[in-house]
Amino acid sequence: MEKFDVVVIGAGLGGLSAAGYLARAGKKVLVLEHHTVPGGYAHEFRRGKYRFDAALHALDGAAPGGWSYAVLKDLGVFDQVQFHRMDPFYTVRLPNQEVVAHADPILYEAELVKHFPHEREGIHAMIADMLETYWQVRRFDAEGQLGIRPPLEKMPALYPKMLAAMSITLDEYMSQFIQDAELKTTFATLWGYYGLPPKKLTAAVFIFPWVSYHIMGAFYPQGGSMAMSRALEATLKKFGGEVRYRQTVNRIEVRDGRAVAVETEKGLRIEADVIVSNANSPDTLLKFVGREHLPADYVRGIAESKPSISNFVIYLGLDRDLRADGWNHHELFVSDEYDLEGNYQAALDGDFARTALSLTCYNIADPECAPEGGSILNIFSLADWNTDNQWGTGGNLANYSENPCYIELKKVAAETLLDRVEKIIPGLRKSIKYMETGTPLTNWRYSLNVGGAIYGTDQTVENTYMNRLSAQTPIPNLFLAGAWTFGGGMSAALLSGRDTSRLVIGFMDGTPVTLMTAPNLDDLPAADSTPPVKQAVTSASTSSVSTPSATLKATGSERELTLNAIGTPAVLLFHTAETAEDAERINQAIRAVPEYQPSAAVTIANVVDLHSVPKLFRGFAEKSMRESYEKAGKSLPPGEKPQDYVIILPDWDGSVTKGIGLADTSKTVGLAVLDAQGVLIGTYQGTEPESHALEMLKKM
Repeated sequence: MEKFDVVVIGAGLGGLSAAGYLARAGKKVLVLEHHTVPGGYAHEFRRGKYRFDAALHALDGAAPGGWSYAVLKDLGVFDQVQFHRMDPFYTVRLPNQEVVAHADPILYEAELVKHFPHEREGIHAMIADMLETYWQVRRFDAEGQLGIRPPLEKMPALYPKMLAAMSITLDEYMSQFIQDAELKTTFATLWGYYGLPPKKLTAAVFIFPWVSYHIMGAFYPQGGSMAMSRALEATLKKFGGEVRYRQTVNRIEVRDGRAVAVETEKGLRIEADVIVSNANSPDTLLKFVGREHLPADYVRGIAESKPSISNFVIYLGLDRDLRADGWNHHELFVSDEYDLEGNYQAALDGDFARTALSLTCYNIADPECAPEGGSILNIFSLADWNTDNQWGTGGNLANYSENPCYIELKKVAAETLLDRVEKIIPGLRKSIKYMETGTPLTNWRYSLNVGGAIYGTDQTVENTYMNRLSAQTPIPNLFLAGAWTFGGGMSAALLSGRDTSRLVIGFMDGTPVTLMTAPNLDDLPAADSTPPVKQAVTSASTSSVSTPSATLKATGSERELTLNAIGTPAVLLFHTAETAEDAERINQAIRAVPEYQPSAAVTIANVVDLHSVPKLFRGFAEKSMRESYEKAGKSLPPGEKPQDYVIILPDWDGSVTKGIGLADTSKTVGLAVLDAQGVLIGTYQGTEPESHALEMLKKM
């Protein structure tokens, strides 16, 4: 029986990246791949002297500082493949504008201002904010790699723009700076790269690669995406790894709660210490592993997750040199309207007369993909798996390519798109030497992705980053990689493989690892003072400096306190994560006075302003806060009950803090002292808060 340290399922970019890093770390690695070539969506096919790239339009950030750079450098891709930066990156053609996205980001910004001069200040402010947002996420990632990342409770203060972008839609983000609807549509051109329109797409999913593209460059590899895949394969083999093709995995054997082997449709069985799956997560977990080996809630979440949209692509080999005709666009985006939500709905409905399009002329960036005098042109539109009852198949995918309904629907869609493109490139049909068409079912055939998805699951606010499926699974030695965990896109796939390899090495070496996209709940701090956590709060704002009438639910004990009716003298300590230690010092100073030691003598409650903490951290925060409560409860004075002595009151929207008249409690802790009847004795925010708290208590 064959045995490896690690078996990787799938030779997509995520799987190849993970395998390359693991082999480089000295692990014995085997990759099993369904297809005949590596790369997943990063592969090619040929017709005569024409080479077609299956999916890649542009790779972001293959320069220092960009998303892709580190992985391409680490895994030796730069030693094997030349990358060309595109200039311009793309052009977008809309009813009232044609805007060029220059490689020089300052020129691109000026181009936007030229078309929308009334939004000049907003354009400048938005791009500046996006740059700072990107710096924060790269800083967070880089410091994590070096082991110098600040504790998680400091994140809201240190990375506010990164976290904010992860918590809102792209439309909400743009609306903070610009209002012109046509400008929003123009600026959001690349939404099609991520599969959702601005009102659904997480802002961060757009912003992070946008900066990587526009500042660190949009690149195309000489030889196409397959050149990258072959380079990754060569690096894997250089370090002793192996790839076996035409081996479709259909089972992961689980024994005593651990994954022990994989099996393929051909009957191959390989044992391994660790298994990494770059296959889609629904198949990996629900089919290969089986529901019976996984927690019910986990299974439910996988089963209910929504695969992203797919696409419809026409691959054209032309016996005409478009460059000689004056065509200078590597990529031209086209829409006949400004309603991006409508474009998206048209894709869901199969209304190809209305979908947004991109036209990619590959020989602009890579002249060797077509013979002299010829061109490669791809026509791309988003498309849905469920269009016309799963493209006329009714879900019966056996020999689907021979199904007359499927053939007719594919033909009608292609003709509709060709009619539209011929208005842009007259005489296009006469120049076609080779034509191939890909549908969502084609994507499924070659990738086995559920629904022919090209971005994993939908990249909504509720389903990105910390809220997305973790690379770690309930089976401790089974890990995931690829778009279904990290997110869609080729640079994202490369990064997912790198991050998953870190988790695997940490698991095998017994060292803890925390990633940018999926912090481990067990690594969250449980400080003695109130941590920066989030909990649902019921509160009522007060319009003057008086005792708030809010009723807040204490974390851990679930005790509800109405602040103006606590029933004992009380000190309310208002703070955030940044001032939690100051609040704890006040607490200790009060309890050090013998007459204030019993909770019956004075109630001390922490009111934590959490309005700046993003929604995606709520689950982590609730767990951390409960752990803090439990830890503090173990060291109480004799006879005290935790629910009376440890009181943590989350002020989720900050309204209680604001209502009592306190300024920014992230800089200076505030306090309020109440008598037994709930009457406000006074508030204070300044230096030496301990002495002021004790002085006010003595007035009662």
